[in-house]
Amino acid sequence: MRASPILPRNYLVFLLLGILLNACQSVSDPVEPAASDNNQHTVSSSEQTHPLDRQRPRPSQTANIPSLVEEAIGFDDIWHRIEAGLQLQEHYQRPEVEAQLRNYAGRQNYFDLVSQRAEPFLYWIVEEIEGRGLPLELALLPMVESTFNPSARSRDNAVGLWQFLPNTGEGYGLQQDFWYDGRRDPYASTRAALDYLEVLYQRFEEDWLLALAAYNTGGGNLSRAIRRAGAEVGEASFWDLPLARETQSHVPRLLALSRIIANPEHYDVELPPIANTNPLSPVEIGQQIELSQVASLIGVDIETIQALNPGYLQWATHPQSPQSLLIPSDQQQQLTAGLARLEPEQFVTWEHYRIQSGDTLSGIAAKLNTSVALLRTVNKINGSQIIAGRDLLIPRGLAASDSRLAQLRLPAGRLPVAVPKTYTVRQGDNLWTIARRFDLHSVDIAAWNGFDTDELLHPGQVLDLSFLQLNDDSVVATAPIVEIDDSFYVVRRGDSPAGIAGRLGLSVEDVLTWNQLAAGEIIYPGQRLRVRPMEGVLMND
Repeated sequence: MRASPILPRNYLVFLLLGILLNACQSVSDPVEPAASDNNQHTVSSSEQTHPLDRQRPRPSQTANIPSLVEEAIGFDDIWHRIEAGLQLQEHYQRPEVEAQLRNYAGRQNYFDLVSQRAEPFLYWIVEEIEGRGLPLELALLPMVESTFNPSARSRDNAVGLWQFLPNTGEGYGLQQDFWYDGRRDPYASTRAALDYLEVLYQRFEEDWLLALAAYNTGGGNLSRAIRRAGAEVGEASFWDLPLARETQSHVPRLLALSRIIANPEHYDVELPPIANTNPLSPVEIGQQIELSQVASLIGVDIETIQALNPGYLQWATHPQSPQSLLIPSDQQQQLTAGLARLEPEQFVTWEHYRIQSGDTLSGIAAKLNTSVALLRTVNKINGSQIIAGRDLLIPRGLAASDSRLAQLRLPAGRLPVAVPKTYTVRQGDNLWTIARRFDLHSVDIAAWNGFDTDELLHPGQVLDLSFLQLNDDSVVATAPIVEIDDSFYVVRRGDSPAGIAGRLGLSVEDVLTWNQLAAGEIIYPGQRLRVRPMEGVLMND
């Protein structure tokens, strides 16, 4: 792969760069601006095209180039730096690209929006791409994928700047859990996306257009399209393949945007300047901390911290990892000093409690010296529903106080939904999507219905979800995977205190006393009743 084209400012700088970059195979001529045309958007004959050099440089050859180029050339604007590193110009004049140009030309509001969203992260993305010796057209791919919105989510559940599906993200090391989603983290997802693109580039014989098409539609779909076209991978042309309409448009969109970035004035666009400096600095906290606390330490609003760290899904960093935060570079020292002044009890810490069969929220709260209100809020429990075998989070430290409860910024749309007793499998369902729909674990559904988690489901198949039994204070799983000791009895349908006492050879008075029940009080399926006295409590005669 050739080095990025550059425009030297003086002879000395040019000579210095010539020496430093002599390991690269070629240095291309600079790209001249396209000629102006009032009637249509065309590329003039002076706009040079440069075929891709098929020999990719090894990382050791390019790892230090970005900092050297930046220091020697001194780009003031990151857009100029991207323009200097564009490498796919040979494809810019295709009619498919011309068609997409008409959709972008003159859309100033669009470029204002994506520039504003890209500004915190674009410098680092460019650094990473240059460090790998890749075309800087790739820095514009999030414009096509997500309009540079880290929270973008497609109808297929692809998420983030680079629109990773859950499984693909996991395959490229993107952590996804209750606290953090690496697909939304601009730094982590950029590394993963470039790793993925490099794999696709090698798989499809070092053809960037095929790699970009595969990124959109999947490598398997692209391979099948190549076979349907009767071509070999090394001979296939993206422009001739029978691909889905979305994929056919996806690559030309990127090329059209690249062509506009190379010559914005010609397309009636003004690119808002973005400084060619890193606006953010990472700070490793070393333990979990609330985002609002960090915002307070550096004197910004919490929305700023959340916008710069979109990978965190909750109100705090991860209990284990990651625990670093990106903040404005000029406030790094202020945060470091503020963290040093915090006492240990001022950091949020969390305990996990595994719900047992028969547990109630009030009982758990009493056992763990917390409140039902706090458990409901922190764990996003709507009403009293809890599920045996699941974990509850219990905050400790300053953040655990009820006075701070109102400050917790909980994400919307994650409350449990009503769970039916049975569910009929529909076309396209799988165990994971069903579990996600009802906020359950797929392993629980599989175990209760007697099949493995990897078993295929069939439309019309009826799943039994009746292992969830409701009462006023809990939803308790009666599945055999939950074990309890013989001091307790789990209430079944039709049970009464008298019936339980008679079945177990106990007096009704003892059962009522041990469980603090009034005579005639209703008990519920799934409720756990004590059937042996606690230490120091005598049975009635």
